[in-house]
Amino acid sequence: MKSEIVKVLVILFSIVLLQACAQEEVAGVNDSSMGSLNTAGGVPYAEFNIQMTIRDVMNTFIDPNADILWEAVSYENSLEGGVVERIPETDEDWALLRRSAIGIIEGANSLMIPGRRVAPPGSTTDYPDAEYEPLEVEVKLQEDRVSWIGFAQGLQATTLQALNAIDARNLDAYTEAGGAIDDACTACHQQYWYRSELRTSP
Repeated sequence: MKSEIVKVLVILFSIVLLQACAQEEVAGVNDSSMGSLNTAGGVPYAEFNIQMTIRDVMNTFIDPNADILWEAVSYENSLEGGVVERIPETDEDWALLRRSAIGIIEGANSLMIPGRRVAPPGSTTDYPDAEYEPLEVEVKLQEDRVSWIGFAQGLQATTLQALNAIDARNLDAYTEAGGAIDDACTACHQQYWYRSELRTSP
């Protein structure tokens, strides 16, 4: 009888030991994954691939898509004396504008990812008297990241207005949103691109 009790106790001890080892192993995995997390304002966020720079994001997502939105509506005088009107009309026209608006919105998300460099190391500007150097921009971002996030979200908000107008195929609302996007871009550029003496407004 005693031998049977001892066997049962040995089995129970083995089970408890295995469970403890399994919990330690899981905890080790969790600790390892948490090691790949950072905090922004005390809130943990998973790390992203930030090899691409802010300049890359602007040149790939923001600028070309913004140009598509702005150039979709135009009125030009023809050589014959009339006016050539260019507006989105077909399903393909509106689909292109929708993709471009989404590209800007998601590009703005990329701009807000912490830790992204402004430009590759050693990069400069061709117009140092008129534009901030990349390292100068990085200092400005480090000193006041909240404003940078605000500008990026402002771009998103105005582009969402454009997206809603695109979905409704409301040309007047779309044109108005295009102007708001331009204002959002200008406000950000005056803070982080053009030197203060070249700003068009305080």
